[in-house]
Amino acid sequence: MERIPLEVPGSVAHLVATLVEAGYETLLVGGSIRDLISGDPVGDFDAATAARPEDVLALFPRAVPIGLRHGTVMVPTESGPVDVTTFRGGHGIEEDLAHRDFTVNAMAYDPATARLLDPFGGLAHLSGRKLRAVHSAGERFAEDPLRALRAARLVATHGFDVDAEIEGAMGAAAPALALVARERVRSELCSLLLGAHAGPALALLRRSGVEAELAPGANADAFAIVPALPRVLELRLAAWLSGAKAAAILRRLRFGRRRSERVLHLLALQPVEAQANPGREAGVRRLIRRAGEGDLPWLIHWRRLQLAAAGPDREASARLDALEAALSRVRAAGELALRRQDLALDGRAVMEALGCEPGRTVGRALDYLTERVIEDPACNTPGRLRALLARWDPGPA
Repeated sequence: MERIPLEVPGSVAHLVATLVEAGYETLLVGGSIRDLISGDPVGDFDAATAARPEDVLALFPRAVPIGLRHGTVMVPTESGPVDVTTFRGGHGIEEDLAHRDFTVNAMAYDPATARLLDPFGGLAHLSGRKLRAVHSAGERFAEDPLRALRAARLVATHGFDVDAEIEGAMGAAAPALALVARERVRSELCSLLLGAHAGPALALLRRSGVEAELAPGANADAFAIVPALPRVLELRLAAWLSGAKAAAILRRLRFGRRRSERVLHLLALQPVEAQANPGREAGVRRLIRRAGEGDLPWLIHWRRLQLAAAGPDREASARLDALEAALSRVRAAGELALRRQDLALDGRAVMEALGCEPGRTVGRALDYLTERVIEDPACNTPGRLRALLARWDPGPA
């Protein structure tokens, strides 16, 4: 064991010490050790122990069994929950580490002595930003096919380089990803798309064949486009799934309704230069309302990235230029009233003007006024809005 002082939170060190004092060999393991060595933020801690789940539950009254099939108990601490898992195979820490996925995750640490157990060269691989499997990548991925996707996620979040063995094993394991819980797959994908190195990770997904299993028809240029977009999950999902049957993929991966609707809304707005006539400012204002003032600049940026990746398209680029110029003119003209709450009359004033009670008629009147103001922003004064209401025919109730 090599001695490397690491900043382990006191409550986590105390948990380990409690198990050791009770007679159970226990060490911190996995990604938390990797991140402590790298100086990266630690999301959560894991401990491997000789104790059985019932032993851990007896020592920590607030512990919760979260995966008894795998021998895992979650122990709350002041530094967050710690997953405590019985040694894999039940034969000690060496065998436990031998069945972990990658060498950088197959290190164990004793907080009491600052000793690092590193039987597979994980420390050297971490220093060289190399992702290598423990023993055989094919065997490790056969144990858990999600590891094939995790390899790409670690490329995205940590900038690792994978070797040919891992890339080949990813392709072999890809069909088995269909058997993995969708929530686990979705979690890895979200972390990948938001990673600082998402481009190389997406390229790896495509080369290995994993992307074809998860999102057939996804944008072939996503590796160049996604990293240039802000780290907004819905925007990056939309850029990745452009060209695919996005609704079906999002449903299969069990994304929430609101997130899925937002992704599909963003996709429906592309190509953004075709959504409004830049020569008609009312149409430009409607586009701002549909897209949202915050999203519209990113939709234009995303579209330019698409055009750059696909090759020169002078006509589309000229339309984008015209749209941006029209947006600037509209914004320079003054404050925009694009929503009901931007109107110079509120619902109560509308009821007074129409002599009606609360109900659908009020909502329809506010929508009518919003449309008129989008056509002509000068209409947004109390007097002119009341005049419009006086001439408005609400039709049948």
